[in-house]
Amino acid sequence: MRAPGSWFARSFRFRPRVLVLAGIALFLFAVARFHQPGTGFSSLLSIGDILNDSKVAALRQVPHHVYEGSAGYDGAYYVQLALHPALDNPELLKAIDNLPYRARRILLSWVAWAAGLGRPAWIVQAYALLNVASWLVLATLLWRWLAPPTFTGVLRWAGVMFSHGLCMSVSHALVDGPALLLAALGVRALAHGRPVLGGTALALGGLAKETGLLAASGLTFSPRAPRTWLPAAGQAVLVLLPLLLWMAYVRLRFGPAEDPGLGNFTLPLAGLAEKFGAIAGDLRGPEPAPLAWSTLAAVLGLVVQAGFFLLRWRPEDRWWRVGATFAGLLLFLSTPVWEGYPGAATRVLLPMTLAFNLLVPAGGRWLPVLIAGNLGVLAAVQEFRPPVEFHTLRADPVLEGSVHARPGAGWHGPETLDGHRWRWTAGRAELRVRNDSAGEIRLSFRAQAHPVEGERALRVTLGERLLWGGRLAVSGATEVRFGTALPPGESVLVFSTDQPAQRKGTDPRELAFRLSDVELVAVP
Repeated sequence: MRAPGSWFARSFRFRPRVLVLAGIALFLFAVARFHQPGTGFSSLLSIGDILNDSKVAALRQVPHHVYEGSAGYDGAYYVQLALHPALDNPELLKAIDNLPYRARRILLSWVAWAAGLGRPAWIVQAYALLNVASWLVLATLLWRWLAPPTFTGVLRWAGVMFSHGLCMSVSHALVDGPALLLAALGVRALAHGRPVLGGTALALGGLAKETGLLAASGLTFSPRAPRTWLPAAGQAVLVLLPLLLWMAYVRLRFGPAEDPGLGNFTLPLAGLAEKFGAIAGDLRGPEPAPLAWSTLAAVLGLVVQAGFFLLRWRPEDRWWRVGATFAGLLLFLSTPVWEGYPGAATRVLLPMTLAFNLLVPAGGRWLPVLIAGNLGVLAAVQEFRPPVEFHTLRADPVLEGSVHARPGAGWHGPETLDGHRWRWTAGRAELRVRNDSAGEIRLSFRAQAHPVEGERALRVTLGERLLWGGRLAVSGATEVRFGTALPPGESVLVFSTDQPAQRKGTDPRELAFRLSDVELVAVP
């Protein structure tokens, strides 16, 4: 007969695997929330309505989610490259900012085109899901590499798979996640004595994102054995060659890039110091936002990772060389990479995050270092919020389907946190309400208004009629409440302020005030 505690002991041994499976299930659930009827997973592409007039025709003809009042993000450009992977459509020059620079990162566009069998609707969905597929492959491989399963292994696995950079790559269909997978496969293959496979994976990673080539520091050589330097240099040239040939093709077709990306680099530590200064400014505000705290956690995590490599010298270890190379890159990153909450640095430095979690020694005294280096996980939650609107509309059953509201010009994209939803405006914004019923309706409006900084006035007008006016409180929220009659057709509510918009912290947007928790009620 088995001892009473044997079942518990067996369950305890396998619990790490259960936690990993739960993590994968949680990831899939978070991604599934981005699916929408009619547009599929296209909300992962972060296509903004500011690009509506410049998009290639092939994308305009495919139903896709559009973020209102937003310029979108890089995935909106890369999916258009996937629709024309040979770069042979002149529409690309208008559709993509700095086309020669974007076109360097062509690998995922080729893969999406092939996976979509050349059909635009399939290509759009394939590109949106490439990061999801890469995440699942890396999640499986990394767990195998961290065997035997332990609770510390779960922490390392989660530190990579739920790092802010990797989650941001998934939620915006960026190139960083797949580039990390290729770098990991390449260095792993080299470590197992498979130089051709390893070099091929690293070369493909360079075509996904040029900074992925820095993982070539993991090529087989010994810093203490000069005889290994020349073969490694030859292999490095072969790894670099595909990207050089593709860049030559792009240059012949479009000429040099207007901005080759050099603005992303600056003097050592200057960008990082500016980032910490911006974070300190955000935290000194009357009500520090949770985004400021999560940004601080993410940046501190990157600093701990870089410090681990710069202070613990292990040049004979190929993963240490990869991590140290990206730790050196961190020192030179400038404001465009750091700005935002928490910014793009977390995804630019993903190979450092992977190497860190693979190399931190086992043992209880290293556990605080492991946890501190993975603080960026706290910022990852914000990346898995599906598209939301900042207003709710309730209509009397008699008016069901006859009243519609949508943001017009002047709004930044919708945001959400802790159950609250809001939009910032740059100073003047429109809310368009359409009454498709046969008669007049009564619309009740209620919202909370917050100024970006300092006191300012807010006016809400309908044509020449003032619906609400007042000054917004410097701290806390000001309730905006009014009612008005709306005739059949479209009515435009205009929100305006008497002070110009301004920048706040590292946020690149011009901000004046925000409206949160907007409620509209329509009755006959």
